Amino acid sequence: PLLHAVLWLCREKAVAQIPALIPVAAAIFDDGDRFATLTEDATEKPGLMLLLAWNGDDCLGFKVGYRRSEEHFYSWLGGVLPGARGQGIARRLMLAQHEWVADQGYSYVTTETYNRYRDMLLLNLRMGFDVVGTLTTLKGETKIVLRKVLREPEDV
Repeated sequence: PLLHAVLWLCREKAVAQIPALIPVAAAIFDDGDRFATLTEDATEKPGLMLLLAWNGDDCLGFKVGYRRSEEHFYSWLGGVLPGARGQGIARRLMLAQHEWVADQGYSYVTTETYNRYRDMLLLNLRMGFDVVGTLTTLKGETKIVLRKVLREPEDV
C-alpha cells in the first residue's frame, strides 16, 4: 500500500493525536482497557515524539516514545494493525524513529516487550537491539528489556 509517515515533533500536536490512536492501539494489542489513560499518560512524558503510518485516510500503525534523559530515548508504544502486517511498516516506522532520535543527539534507545509479541521482539533484534534484562510486572508477567546504541555517549 501507499504509505505516508507523519512525524509529530511538537509535544502538543503529538498529545492531540493520542485520542485517535486509542482504537488503533486497542486493535493492535487486542486490549482496549489497557489504553483508557493513554492520553493522560502521554501528557506526562517529556520530549514526546509520535510517528504515524497512513494509507490514505487510514492509520495503519504508529510509534511513540519519549525522553528519559539527555542520552536515553524510550520507545514506549507502537505497532501495526493486523491486516497491514508483513509489509515492512513497523520496520519503516522504527527506522524513521531511530533516525530522528539519533538526529536529536540521543546515544541510545530502549524498549520493553513481552515474549507474546514475538514478531516485535524479532524485529527489535534484527534492527540492532540487544536484550539487556527482564522485568516482572505487577501481574507477574516477564517483560524483556532491549537497548540499541545509536552512538557512543560524549564524555562530559
